[in-house]
Amino acid sequence: MSVFTKIVILLCMLTSAWAKRTTVEITNSLEGKENLNIHCKSKDDDLGFHLLPINQSFQWSFGPHFLGKTLYFCSFQWGNSPLLYFDAYDEPRDIDICSNCHWYIKKDGPCRYEEPTYRKCYKWN
Repeated sequence: MSVFTKIVILLCMLTSAWAKRTTVEITNSLEGKENLNIHCKSKDDDLGFHLLPINQSFQWSFGPHFLGKTLYFCSFQWGNSPLLYFDAYDEPRDIDICSNCHWYIKKDGPCRYEEPTYRKCYKWN
């Protein structure tokens, strides 16, 4: 491995080490007070299955990838609903918007509050 390649790798590792951490939080805000089953993962991390009663949350933190490719996707299901999917963190979409991404899961889709009062809702994938 060339000296140049080693320097580039070292710089990338240092940049990742000093990068600010991002937190994603998912809250069950389903109408009808149903339990929410979620399963979130990325290419590298499987965060497991979680059962969230109404108004309960699950959260995790991570350092975004230095190449801007961090993606965490989740499946959601409640009652007799089909399995629904959404990208809980998509670095190109979210990096400049939130370092603390708080999603409120509703039947119509996930919603995120962007400070101070703006609410953005998305469709299921």
